[in-house]
Amino acid sequence: MLHLRDLRVRLQQRRNRLHKSTYEYYDDELLYTFQFLTENAYTRNLLRMIESNTDVDFDEWVGELGPAYGMGAQFPQTELGKAKVCLGILRHCVDKDTNSGALGWAGVFSAKSNFNEKLSEFTSAVIDPFFNFLDDQVDEVSNVLYMIERFKLKAEWFKRFEFYSLYENDTSAGERNLDKELRSYLFDGGIDYPFSEPVSPSGKADIVAMLGSEDPLVLEVKVFDPSRNRNKAHIRQGFHQVFKYASDYNQDTGYLVIFNCSKNPLVVSHNETPNPEFPTRIFYASKSFFIIPIDINPVAASASKENPASRQNLDIYDLTGG
Repeated sequence: MLHLRDLRVRLQQRRNRLHKSTYEYYDDELLYTFQFLTENAYTRNLLRMIESNTDVDFDEWVGELGPAYGMGAQFPQTELGKAKVCLGILRHCVDKDTNSGALGWAGVFSAKSNFNEKLSEFTSAVIDPFFNFLDDQVDEVSNVLYMIERFKLKAEWFKRFEFYSLYENDTSAGERNLDKELRSYLFDGGIDYPFSEPVSPSGKADIVAMLGSEDPLVLEVKVFDPSRNRNKAHIRQGFHQVFKYASDYNQDTGYLVIFNCSKNPLVVSHNETPNPEFPTRIFYASKSFFIIPIDINPVAASASKENPASRQNLDIYDLTGG
């Protein structure tokens, strides 16, 4: 994919700028780099994936520095854990509330007295491994969330009538047909194994062997259509199914995609944050789940005309039942 090759080049350019930056401008350059990572759809979702890892708690890691603070730090043993710590450090550096800046953290990784030399060692210790991790993740089979978000836009912008008709013409099989559309899109986009439950005429063993993977995508698809009894209880069933998949396959992250066939927008809220970033991510039983609603009813009001009071709200309690 050309846009992914271009993204790799841009990531390399950002890293090079930090290596060349002097201490007077380092914090500004770091802020611009972080803004780039959060504004680019692909890297933004990579950051979400890193932060969804539950094996490492950044605040606990900082607390464990103790007397060693300023004399070196021991990174977690896994690449993902190390990436999460590096990301936490970067957030601290650009957070105006902490007022630490990069030099404040550079002392953890360098004993140099010269500011430029200190920041050079900080860049090698924190920036380089973090960007190496991002580069490893930027390929055609990574970042499922990016692919699902693109599918959502495609469905809502170009395929509303087609997908809604696919459901309406046979409501008994409509959910299954929409599920196939999404998984087919993911497969075409480079996700080699887009099934939570292996589907093959010859059975599970053959398809797993054929694809060389026993790491299926933890994804569940549900239709929201209260007029046909596919209500919040139906969505809750889907959430518990994706949780079961995550547990069965020992995965930290799962995805629940909801095709909203009602006339009213479906809004997923969060019990901790009044205005969460999209898509909503919830933590449940030490696992992370992304909830992605897709509005496909063609007669639904546009975002500019719909009445906020008409929205269907779905929160964590609706999903978990607790």
